[in-house]
Amino acid sequence: MNPEHQRIIELFGLVPPSVETESEAEEHESVGRDSDESVDLGDQSLREGDFRGAVEHYQRALRQSDGHEAAPLIGMGSAYECMEDAPSALRQYLKAHELEQDNPEPYLGMSDIYMRQGKTWEAIQQLERAVELDPKNPFYHLKLAETLRQMHLPTRALRAIRQAVLCAPDQSFYHYWMGDLQIEMRLYEEALLSLRASIELSPGDDHLYAKAGVAFWGAGKRVEAIKAIRLASDLDPDKNVYYGILQRFLIENGQPVEAQAEAARAAKMDAYDRELLDRMLREANFEPTAN
Repeated sequence: MNPEHQRIIELFGLVPPSVETESEAEEHESVGRDSDESVDLGDQSLREGDFRGAVEHYQRALRQSDGHEAAPLIGMGSAYECMEDAPSALRQYLKAHELEQDNPEPYLGMSDIYMRQGKTWEAIQQLERAVELDPKNPFYHLKLAETLRQMHLPTRALRAIRQAVLCAPDQSFYHYWMGDLQIEMRLYEEALLSLRASIELSPGDDHLYAKAGVAFWGAGKRVEAIKAIRLASDLDPDKNVYYGILQRFLIENGQPVEAQAEAARAAKMDAYDRELLDRMLREANFEPTAN
């Protein structure tokens, strides 16, 4: 199974077919009375991890619509993707595109398939077409930005995510994603502007303050960086990695007494925390002064 789909299943506690309850199995035996209802049942089966059942519902929806609707084909494409059957998925997306050439969703599905096949430029072309068809959809801009970033084209990725922000300026995540990319590009001052907007929209998210701490340090604003990490640790005192990075920042800033106060909690970091700490320090362009 695609790791992304597996994470979704685990995140929402979806039930795979092998452990399905009897009542759920009976529910899946429901038959849609029309195309829309069959698509809804297919979507439900997809969410629950019953991919073959989803295909059956989408096939029924396709018959009920006399093959004139793209939605069942797009649904089948998603189900086949979940079953790791890329050729079948691609066929469904292509058929959906033939039916509704002004529908951006088949392009989105085809881009996923092409990326998995290593056809990165074809994937970008599909996403660009989706954006052209629905330029006000921030998700399409985000997908394009993600793909460009994976291809190590950060400047183009930054242009794409800026469009997502323009489409959805009230969504904290898009500001955060842009700030994260700007940190990767060492554009720390710009990252601070993005992260400030993200924090204003989601002031209780400790991770945003930690990212801001990274950007502050990279921008040479050490006092602000330390304050941001302290705020992150205040919001979630159980994340030991914050004490680790705080200790390192304090030592480098010439505050050994304050750093020692964080030592006990920093010592509780596990292997995952230490890996995260190393990554955050790299992102901050942290270079300790030689003693």
